[in-house]
Amino acid sequence: MSEGVYGEQATGRVTHSLLRLSTAMRSQAWEWAEGAGLTPTQGEILVLLMQRKGPMRLGEIARETALTAATTSDAVSTLEGKGLVEKRRALDDGRALAVRLTARGRTAAKRAAQWPDFLSKAVGTLRDDEQAMFYRTLLKTVRQLEVQGHIPAHRMCVTCSHFEPSKNPKKSLHRCALLDITMSDTDLRLDCSVHETADIATQKKTWKIFAQQA
Repeated sequence: MSEGVYGEQATGRVTHSLLRLSTAMRSQAWEWAEGAGLTPTQGEILVLLMQRKGPMRLGEIARETALTAATTSDAVSTLEGKGLVEKRRALDDGRALAVRLTARGRTAAKRAAQWPDFLSKAVGTLRDDEQAMFYRTLLKTVRQLEVQGHIPAHRMCVTCSHFEPSKNPKKSLHRCALLDITMSDTDLRLDCSVHETADIATQKKTWKIFAQQA
């Protein structure tokens, strides 16, 4: 069997495995949502607002969740009707509306954040080194999906101006210059509140170092 054919088969098996994970996650999300009287989309918006710890405009929510403006508006209106979110004028622009959680919404968001626990338990059966490699692989996959325009950009360490990747992780750790901390691969953040997007040239340089590590 040629290397090219083997590679294609391996890619197909990985893709199929990811699709099976997607099926499990979709099923679990709907099971939780039905019990909570919400939809998975509404739960996702609640968790996003909780993670951001502050008001977000409708456009920001749509961009972060990869939803259309109409779907986002409908979901937020429903959540508002349930008393889980409220709309207020944005502080920096009185013409724009910002969405924030109510006290009930924060409680619902905490519950919504717990539905993927079934997946955490499965990942928890992996050895520490397997989890580290798995997370690193996922980060690389997420980044490629961003570059291809299939998902919105995340506030990831690997695209941050403060991130200093290690050229040899076996000898030294990565570093965040802003927080002045060292980080292993599993410490890298997918969504960091102090993220500052690096310029394109810096991103490419950082990614080249990070992606080529063994």
